[in-house]
Amino acid sequence: MKKRNAVLIAMAAAAAISGCAGGNNVQTEYSEVETTSKPAATAQVEANVSNVVTAASRKTEEASSRTLIAYFTWADNTVVEDKDAAVQSALDHYASIGDSSNYAGVDAVSSASVVQPGNVAQMASWIQGEIGGDLFSIQVTEPYSSDYDECMERASEERADQKRPELTEKVDNMDSYDVVAIGYPNWWSGVPMPVLSFIEQNNLAGKKIILFCSHGTGGLARSVREITDELPSDCSVEKNVLGIYRADIPGGQPKVQQWLKEIGY
Repeated sequence: MKKRNAVLIAMAAAAAISGCAGGNNVQTEYSEVETTSKPAATAQVEANVSNVVTAASRKTEEASSRTLIAYFTWADNTVVEDKDAAVQSALDHYASIGDSSNYAGVDAVSSASVVQPGNVAQMASWIQGEIGGDLFSIQVTEPYSSDYDECMERASEERADQKRPELTEKVDNMDSYDVVAIGYPNWWSGVPMPVLSFIEQNNLAGKKIILFCSHGTGGLARSVREITDELPSDCSVEKNVLGIYRADIPGGQPKVQQWLKEIGY
């Protein structure tokens, strides 16, 4: 009898041990499920964040693709056969009006807009580097002289006659742009006539317009008003216009960056 009881007790103990072992297996399996589910959840969160970032990046790219940066610069509208002579003619003019002191310590070649890339083209490239968009150089079919005085004499005659010089090309896909940035130098206290040719030959109706200018001591002068008067009435013109003094162009990138922040880019 005692032997039988001992056997029963042993069997009960074995069953209890087996039950405990089964419990441990269940807990282990549960723990493993928990452990493997955490990386899956994390991966889903990371995927969601990635999708948001990608969507934001795509919107930024789309906005950039809808921006045109059109600019007129002397360097793209002349033929320079003697670079040193061309630069000297510009500096001689500045000296004749008492403006040469501003070039102290500045490379004359980078200061004169007749030399590539040109002051306004440099500004345009900085703008593109910050906000993207497409560059468009406004160019005339009949180049200007690389001699400063001769160039300005022709510019003066075009202004007096309110002439619209013929351009080499127009923008074929203007409808695809929402924002048009227009850059130019101050010529004779106003905008060069080829810029008005560009506005006249390209439909800017409904566009947002932002302006940037390279100038001498005259600042923006009448240029903004002249451009605004030429634009379609339904254009939205940014009132904050960027103007950089020509001698400050070599170090002007921070000014461009600050200006873009001020106008929401």
